[in-house]
Amino acid sequence: MKIEWIRKRHGYTYTVDITEAVSSICWGGSVSQAARTAEITVLNAPDDSTIQRLNLNIGAGDLVKLYENGENIFVGEVQTAEKLNQYGTVTYSCTDFLSHLLRSTAVYNFQNTTAEDITRKVCADFAIQAGQIAESRVPIKKMIVDGSTIYDIIMLAYTKASRQTGELYICRMEGMELCVGVKGEVQDVVLSDGYNITNATYQETIENMVNVVKIFDETGTQVGEVRKEKWVEQYGTYQQVYKKESGIHENNAAANMLVGIEKKVSLDGIEGSLKCIAGNAVEVQDKATGLNGIFWIDSDTHTWENGIHTMNLELNFKNIMDKKDDDRAEGT
Repeated sequence: MKIEWIRKRHGYTYTVDITEAVSSICWGGSVSQAARTAEITVLNAPDDSTIQRLNLNIGAGDLVKLYENGENIFVGEVQTAEKLNQYGTVTYSCTDFLSHLLRSTAVYNFQNTTAEDITRKVCADFAIQAGQIAESRVPIKKMIVDGSTIYDIIMLAYTKASRQTGELYICRMEGMELCVGVKGEVQDVVLSDGYNITNATYQETIENMVNVVKIFDETGTQVGEVRKEKWVEQYGTYQQVYKKESGIHENNAAANMLVGIEKKVSLDGIEGSLKCIAGNAVEVQDKATGLNGIFWIDSDTHTWENGIHTMNLELNFKNIMDKKDDDRAEGT
């Protein structure tokens, strides 16, 4: 692992390799939080000549880059920075540039366009570099947003596209570029007990259950309903609302909103793989829990310490997209 600290001062950009001063790195992300984060723990030794030579004065807004095996895996801004006057360690929290999309809001009135064109438009308006953007090639007749975040605008557009294409989508930063890809691509990684799994736990939850979806038209009149009667009988009613959209079959769209019992796995592993990140899928073989098959990564945490790369993964039995249905956004 190589770590670079980048700072801008008086019109100049300085890049410093601080690898030898970093005792541990924690890098991770999740489907729901979108932006990936990194925490670097830096040795604070005012009298150490090696530390003095680096002239460490990391401040909020500086950049940190992480490299593994020569590959740049993270570019992020320092969000918080502390200063100590005694020996010890200082931890710096960094977030990639998707955080700008999560914290910036806008107003738009889109007509007869696509999710990919909406994405390129907002990227251009906010001076964000657009990388590979998934092509849905399906029209969105109208989408009005009033005060939604840039990330929510993009994901709302792709949620509408998903209802027509059947694909699931995910936003990621690749360096300084915003990319939108198809979620759930299976990686050539096998996680197996006795090899690279050190611990695994299994759980079931109904915390996100939706078993009734009522369908309304643009006048607010209910025109349909989709429900899972067995789920309602067993767990009670967990209801959501779907507003009809032009060009989209309302029953299919409402059915896609149903969520049953979610089965999840928490897994600790050694010999961490960079392919094991939120939004991807991996194969798991674990005799103790009986898990055997393809699972989707909801969140990941990778840690490098003392030359060892470990990881913790939260896995899902289903491929679930971070769908957006904002009450402030209208679409027909």
